[in-house]
Amino acid sequence: MLDEASTKLVSHKVRTAQEVAAAVGARPRDKKVIMCHGTFDIVHPGHIRHLLYAASKGDILVASLTGDEHIIKANFRPFVPQELRAFNLAALEMVDYVLIDKDPTPIKNIGIIQPDYFAKGYEYTRDGLHPRTAVEKEKPARKATAKVKAKRAAR
Repeated sequence: MLDEASTKLVSHKVRTAQEVAAAVGARPRDKKVIMCHGTFDIVHPGHIRHLLYAASKGDILVASLTGDEHIIKANFRPFVPQELRAFNLAALEMVDYVLIDKDPTPIKNIGIIQPDYFAKGYEYTRDGLHPRTAVEKEKPARKATAKVKAKRAAR
């Protein structure tokens, strides 16, 4: 996947939830831990802005990413395998730890790590998804779900 020198530079950041929890310690702690979660399939400027903003609100930034088996956004997704997506995030200076979430949601890992804050993207509101995001997400999801299920069944 990556050459040995590149792997050496970032591999210390890619950890399990238990390893991250041990590294940041139990609450209350001196440093504020902020966690965010996403697919991070193709990292774009919105991801970078979100991660920078999240990092500015705490001392330690933990980025968790959805594992390949739970991504049903569109046909042939994810484009980038989970291990490489984890290394991409780990290469970013503002990210302290990265974990690959084996569950469909980050709830279990939030419970394990117990961050002081959980940062959600701008498209999420107090009442759930922003209406425009909900509509955009719903349209491709219906078609993609059927295609992914068919693709998995064919394996």
